[in-house]
Amino acid sequence: MSGYHPDEITLMDYSAGTLPMPQSLAVAVHLFMCQHCRSQVKQFNNLGGALLSQAEPRELEVQGFDDFMADMDKAPVSEAAKTHARHVNPLQAFLPQPLDRIDWHKQTRDIHEYDLTKVLEAKGFRIALQKIRAGARVPEHSHKGQELTVILQGGFSDELGVYHAGDFISRDPSHSHTPTALQNEDCICLTVLDAPIYFVGRFYRLLNPFLRW
Repeated sequence: MSGYHPDEITLMDYSAGTLPMPQSLAVAVHLFMCQHCRSQVKQFNNLGGALLSQAEPRELEVQGFDDFMADMDKAPVSEAAKTHARHVNPLQAFLPQPLDRIDWHKQTRDIHEYDLTKVLEAKGFRIALQKIRAGARVPEHSHKGQELTVILQGGFSDELGVYHAGDFISRDPSHSHTPTALQNEDCICLTVLDAPIYFVGRFYRLLNPFLRW
């Protein structure tokens, strides 16, 4: 099971259908790989349906978050939550061929990319698959917005932890990190950005003007 997950607010927004589509895709790919979060989303779906059928509109507006979470804990988890999205990775619908036959675009000697932004027609976002050679390091960078990463294969480490296939990692402008692929396998991940990154290191900062969308 994954060790890093979307927070409960993100899962609730996903369940409610209020996340932007690129971020919803990142959550859906994580759900494909994480039974724990599938169960949570199923609980939110069950509770949302129950609330809509039983409560008056004003009751939903004034119900506090603590009460909402208490009700969620009581919601039944059906057997379907254990099998939802287990067999079909939602990412595959946007790829022309299986992941192991992707036509990667070389960015550096160690990093390759497959851009999905135009495929998803996602204005204001950048969505891509990234492949980092085993043991290679991405230059230290921070973020002008939010970066969501879901690891599909292999893993990486940074200043805040070690991550493996299925993990969901969220970074924002408060984070500066240097992802380094684990030694035993290339790291392949889905990344969703709502603003450009910027490099922190002395040399790579020269590239920042070229990172505008």
